[in-house]
Amino acid sequence: MIKKVAVACGLWAASAILGTASADCSGGSVFITSARAQVEGELTVKAGTGCSFNLNNIPGAVNETKIVQQPKFGRAGVSNLTPFYAAKAGYSGADEFAYAFIGMDQYGGPMNVQIKWKVTVVP
Repeated sequence: MIKKVAVACGLWAASAILGTASADCSGGSVFITSARAQVEGELTVKAGTGCSFNLNNIPGAVNETKIVQQPKFGRAGVSNLTPFYAAKAGYSGADEFAYAFIGMDQYGGPMNVQIKWKVTVVP
């Protein structure tokens, strides 16, 4: 069964995602092929803004979301199981980070879905 994770975009301020603005963050969906998948996707993010990532279509129950690779130039974190990325203000160039959804798959087995994003930060 193939699942996908979509990108929700928003402005980054203090420690919260504030609404959505598609001009600040864009990227395609990543397709999850199993409860133990490692997938990659590409994002374009405007400097000084951020993105959050939804949990829709994850193949099981998420108990924990963890950042498994910190970005070199931006900031990544988790708020209530929802991962986010914030691009550094004034920076433009490449960045990347990864997070994992950890829990139990739809059949009661272990789930560990890792998603790595290759980010292009634009002014």
